[in-house]
Amino acid sequence: MAILLERRQSLRRRVFKGAKLFFQNYMMSVDCTIRNECDNGMQLLVDQDLMLPTEMTLLNRKEGTLAPVQMIWRHGNHMGVELDGDVEDVRVSEKSYIRQLTTMLRS
Repeated sequence: MAILLERRQSLRRRVFKGAKLFFQNYMMSVDCTIRNECDNGMQLLVDQDLMLPTEMTLLNRKEGTLAPVQMIWRHGNHMGVELDGDVEDVRVSEKSYIRQLTTMLRS
């Protein structure tokens, strides 16, 4: 019997949140779904046919937050990302190009 070791440092929470990944200086974006999250990362559901870079920015459309993320693993349409910097509220950002992302939020 194989024993699987849990490598996460915090508990994961199952969620179903709409999100968007940005890359190439916000010139490219793809829709995704956050399937579970923990304090320092999350599992995303993405189109398995897409080629994605390892460093991206994730917009959580439900919470209105934007965070840099780094892809840690990917299997088919499931992808694990780790938070790679500060989480920012797009509604109160000092940067106008980030505040414009509020049109993509869901209430």
